[in-house]
Amino acid sequence: MNDTDYIKRCYELAISAGKKGYDTFGAVLVHDGKILEEAENTADYEHRVFGHAEFNLVHQCVNKYTDDILEQSTVYTSCAPCERCLAAIASLGVRRIVCGVSYKEFSKLTPFDYQPVDREGLLKQLGIQMTITESVLEEEGMHVFEWWGGEHRPLKELIAEMDEVKRKRDK
Repeated sequence: MNDTDYIKRCYELAISAGKKGYDTFGAVLVHDGKILEEAENTADYEHRVFGHAEFNLVHQCVNKYTDDILEQSTVYTSCAPCERCLAAIASLGVRRIVCGVSYKEFSKLTPFDYQPVDREGLLKQLGIQMTITESVLEEEGMHVFEWWGGEHRPLKELIAEMDEVKRKRDK
């Protein structure tokens, strides 16, 4: 298997989470070509439960794998992780993250404009060596968001809705 195969698995997990009514995100941990763990988003905003897929994945790995295994593993995510999840992944000692949807592309679905941030550089300043690869099967990944929250809606409609939110904000 290769990066695209693992990203496809993340997309399957993300769609599964979406069909359950959660936000559409999935993540897997891979070591030596084998998926060790996988997780879906289970965030519950109403009850203020932080259940991002990457964060759930980290929780499954804690005290389960040696530092050597984690250091040699890759975290694959359906979408570039938020800073909270990025910090959690870094705390495991994982040195490589591969993301389907990039930070820039995902910003089309949020009320916030894209702000470029050198995340690898910031982590390096903290003594953390990590590479982040984005945009693996990105177009396919954007369509995963059509299942956001359990109801299928066309991607164009979701982006147009967010464009309107941004226009109103900027008035």
